[in-house]
Amino acid sequence: MERVEIDVAPARRGRPPRSAAALQKERARILHAAEKLFAKHCYEGVSMRNVAAAAGCSPAALYTLFPNKRAILGTIAEDAFAELDKALVRATRSEKEPVARLKKLGIGYVAFWRANPDHFRALFLFEDRVTAPGEGYFVDTLENLPRMVGQFVLALEEAVRAKQLAGNPNEMVELIFCALHGVASGIIAMPEYKWHDPDKMAERMMETVLRGFARRFASP
Repeated sequence: MERVEIDVAPARRGRPPRSAAALQKERARILHAAEKLFAKHCYEGVSMRNVAAAAGCSPAALYTLFPNKRAILGTIAEDAFAELDKALVRATRSEKEPVARLKKLGIGYVAFWRANPDHFRALFLFEDRVTAPGEGYFVDTLENLPRMVGQFVLALEEAVRAKQLAGNPNEMVELIFCALHGVASGIIAMPEYKWHDPDKMAERMMETVLRGFARRFASP
């Protein structure tokens, strides 16, 4: 009787591939754990092994989703600025007058970081350093940051065209962000200080800055 050889595929070893939902859930858990670590220990004080341990996954599993620590922080930043952009759109959707819209944008900007203090600590309380070929500074490479900043610039351009404010909108937006970051940083990083009225600080800062831009227009 002729012998017939039959090829039998070896049994597959290891875990079955995870679903997209499972991967998304693990990704979210990693980002949450990493942000907590970055907020507490700053970016330089956290390693990929620290992140894996805090997220409850192996380093190998972590590297399948994020190639390095910078990629994790970049993702946290993109997600945060996407949330912020949407929050500012909601806060100003019904406001057509540009100066009033600028005021609401500033108030909403500080309110977002106060509601998400770990976002602020993780993203701003460290110096961004480019250390590897092909890397870029987050301020130059994030996709959602320009969209959010653009809301302020557009309102400033409208106010300048309407002769309500005077100045270069790109310079003005830098001054606004420095002022707002001072407010957010003070409240978030120094909660032990008895601020006079923290809920009104962003509003008053925007009134002060916009009054200065308006006075510049009125000056001969």
